Amino acid sequence: MALMLIGLALYAGCDVFPRVRFDRERIEVWIVPQQIHVSGLYHYSNPSSLPELLSLGVPFPVDAQHAAPSTYLIATSTADGRIVEPVRAQLRWGKVGFRVVLPPHEERWVRVDYVQGTRIPRGTYILTTTREWHRSLERGDYTLHLRDGLELASTNYQPEIAATGEKNTYSFSRTDFYPSEDWNFAWREAARVEKTP
Repeated sequence: MALMLIGLALYAGCDVFPRVRFDRERIEVWIVPQQIHVSGLYHYSNPSSLPELLSLGVPFPVDAQHAAPSTYLIATSTADGRIVEPVRAQLRWGKVGFRVVLPPHEERWVRVDYVQGTRIPRGTYILTTTREWHRSLERGDYTLHLRDGLELASTNYQPEIAATGEKNTYSFSRTDFYPSEDWNFAWREAARVEKTP
């Protein structure tokens, strides 16, 4: 019995055994004036022969110009984002967290949506928390949609216009991604072209 308890303590307290892996994410951001809507899909896998309890916090980029989201959704989902089952969010010490059980050798997609007000035409999606997993993402896909009448002013990750040719949509993808900076983007009202009579 004592050996079993020691074994469980070692398993829970060190990284000798394989643990839950966070290896992919797909993020879409929609911008309208004074509002940022983020929809994220996150892939987790459990390579262990034991079940794992995944306990995570959601890092909202809050500052004097960006209020904490008042609307958010957390759910397990399919790979294309369809909700399977809502996950109860827990508010602890002012931060939103959630828990998901991963059975042995299984994987889960988790969807997180939130809407955030902004007083300025700039936003941030936090990427650097990926480094807390001590391994790079196999793949990350990131898309920014701007409402008609807005245009992209800047982004620190070089975007491409969406392959679909969708107007005001920009995207970038990375493999083996271990981000050293968050994704910062800014927009402005599009310049109006005066029609000549």
